Amino acid sequence: MGNNQSNEKKPNYKIYKITSRDVHSDWIRCHLDDYVPYENGNYKHMDFDKLPTALTTAAFLFGLPNDRPSLYEGYYIAIDVDMTRNCSSNHNFDSYSVKEVGSSSANFPGEGGLQGLVADIAEVRETLARENEWSDFDKQMQQAWQLQPPKK
Repeated sequence: MGNNQSNEKKPNYKIYKITSRDVHSDWIRCHLDDYVPYENGNYKHMDFDKLPTALTTAAFLFGLPNDRPSLYEGYYIAIDVDMTRNCSSNHNFDSYSVKEVGSSSANFPGEGGLQGLVADIAEVRETLARENEWSDFDKQMQQAWQLQPPKK
């Protein structure tokens, strides 16, 4: 039987608060409360492409779902720091490359927030329960050997 583990790399999220933002003609710079690692150093900002107004208006008019994160001061976003380490600090990211967190960071694995998804936490709990059972069994076996050592 083979290994069921996926070779797909999981994102390594870290939660950042947007402290301010600068809006330019075709991009937005979000200033953050902590350093983001880039290939050319660590910086307290992340730049995003600005979505054309026509696309935003069309999506609103046609009732399309908007799962784009809000890039406003005071909002929290989850950034995959492994992704940013492969880019320069002046790279303009698509806003879909981050996730809006709101006031809670409990659903993102990585450096910031709770370390794992609910399924991962359940898996760890199950593993720990099995380890505890094995540990209890091992202790009982050791006690049995101490009470009745093997005969020579």
